[in-house]
Amino acid sequence: MKRTDPQHPCPLDPARLVEDHFALERRALLLGPSGSGKTTLARSLAGTLGALGRSVRCLGADPGIPGLGVPGALCLADWEGDGWSVRAMEALCTLDAARFRLPLVAAARALADSVGTGNLLVDAPGVVRGVAGAELLEALVHAARVDLILVLHRPGQAAPLAGELQALGSQVVWVRPSEQARRPGAAARSRQRTRLWDGYLEGGEVQT
Repeated sequence: MKRTDPQHPCPLDPARLVEDHFALERRALLLGPSGSGKTTLARSLAGTLGALGRSVRCLGADPGIPGLGVPGALCLADWEGDGWSVRAMEALCTLDAARFRLPLVAAARALADSVGTGNLLVDAPGVVRGVAGAELLEALVHAARVDLILVLHRPGQAAPLAGELQALGSQVVWVRPSEQARRPGAAARSRQRTRLWDGYLEGGEVQT
């Protein structure tokens, strides 16, 4: 695959991304604004890697709109069959990744340190602007020992954290998001959080 840049991102093709960039075990950060399709891409990459017999885990690092686990926490999950199975969780008790960057990064480091061999996908918060975005990007890359960054970005728009990405030592691949990817509204986010909590509590036991 040719080298990509913000104005010439590669197509959203998980099989090709795996072929070109996951020949060896990777720790990949999926970066992009909320609603750009990071969680969907993580599932597609995991399904492709899993079909090849490769182990893959996902660190869900967005407590506000989590793709797995529960809201207000960071979760680590294994890809099993055709879905994620949560194996560990670090509670943050907040939905705000931008304001509570330090505890978020500490939780991410603790979960990432528990991962041995295999591929790790880090589903980053959708904070990609300003000081908060810059600090989160650098801190998550170091905390999870990321060596590949997949940036979901539509050409023609301002490239998120371009200077910070260039300064990092990780490989950066710009990827065109799906045309169907949209930032969910407040009501949709609320329903998603409720669905995740309901799914998590289904396996709970009532204690008195």
